Amino acid sequence: MNGVLILDKPKGITSQKAVSEVNKIIKAKRAGHTGTLDPFATGVLPICFNSATKIIPYMKNDFKKYEAVLHLGISTDTLDNTGKVIKECAPGILNKNVIIDAFSKYKGKIKQIPPMYSAVKKDGVRLYELARKGMEVERAPREVTINKIELLEFDSPFIRFMVECSRGTYIRVLAEDISNDLGCGGHLTELRRIESDGFNIDRALTIEDVKNGNIELTSLKDVLSHMTEIKVSSDLASQIRQGKQLRKSHMNLNDFPDFNVGDHLKIYEDSSLVSITEAMVNSSKLATLDDQTIIFKLLRVFN
Repeated sequence: MNGVLILDKPKGITSQKAVSEVNKIIKAKRAGHTGTLDPFATGVLPICFNSATKIIPYMKNDFKKYEAVLHLGISTDTLDNTGKVIKECAPGILNKNVIIDAFSKYKGKIKQIPPMYSAVKKDGVRLYELARKGMEVERAPREVTINKIELLEFDSPFIRFMVECSRGTYIRVLAEDISNDLGCGGHLTELRRIESDGFNIDRALTIEDVKNGNIELTSLKDVLSHMTEIKVSSDLASQIRQGKQLRKSHMNLNDFPDFNVGDHLKIYEDSSLVSITEAMVNSSKLATLDDQTIIFKLLRVFN
């Protein structure tokens, strides 16, 4: 069984626990998810089974999309509702325009400092392990991108908003920064991922769905639909599966697709995925290259 199941992760369990619960039913030899959701968060968690675990780094890496609720006036040590209250402050008089103005500061490329309650490592130790011991250490800021941030509803002290952001963005940190700009602090009380890796919440299954036999997997071909496809013969496919690098002399250059150095492409034999490769040259330069030039570097091979 190879493919990707789109799970609607429930609240209260880790992403790895969710994978384990689903795989008790699927019984795949290998299973893994494409991006951690905090235990208090819910929503889209793509789970890859067997050969699909090899494609996790090459899946469509679009912006992720979340809906979140920010509770103004109460700050916690974890920046969400699982933590200890460390400060309380009345929100004061706010309106939608003030909130929208605060949001505007965070559009585009911004810097974030990872929270202490996170899986980031410092000198080989997870930050949350240090935080549980009452320790706080210096963390280097990271650049992330906020593509969109929109106010959905304001009912003081709660702000419901949507954010579309790059991988690695901490919505908890974003919420804290916004609430501090509004002068009162706050924490996330709800977080729901509604889109990730090209998958939407509308397609997501619950653990109960899976237990009831409603198991729908997305094929590797569909998951990699964003990649250019190259067809090869069965003989060349067999050689690739043995680790043979692809040189110009191996390829039929008629009707060859366009690609640039660094592009990822998928190699197919009929309907079977053979390999994910990285282009080592630009397709526009092929005519000038020696026959022994390696055109594609093998990244993943599928038997």
